[in-house]
Amino acid sequence: MSTVSDFPMTRIRVHDWMSTDILGSREQGRRLRGLLVDHIHRQDPVTLDFRQIDVMTSAFADECFGKLWDSFDHQVIRRTIVLTGLSGNNPAIFRFVLRHR
Repeated sequence: MSTVSDFPMTRIRVHDWMSTDILGSREQGRRLRGLLVDHIHRQDPVTLDFRQIDVMTSAFADECFGKLWDSFDHQVIRRTIVLTGLSGNNPAIFRFVLRHR
């Protein structure tokens, strides 16, 4: 566990948790979204480490993050979920999905 602002924060290595370096399907997005919804409901901050993720498609990002964005207060999401290690085109895909909600 790591700490941010004196709050314990769970760290999830997405590559290890999903057992792949390609996040391409809506099913994968639903799996991760389910985990994040649990963290939001428990008010349990989580860091998602995207190191070793080579590809994140808009379908995955929309299913996971877009639907979270539509379902919860944005400040709650920002307080609960921290993303690290996004590389390549993945940050642009993430931003695109949230901008086009």
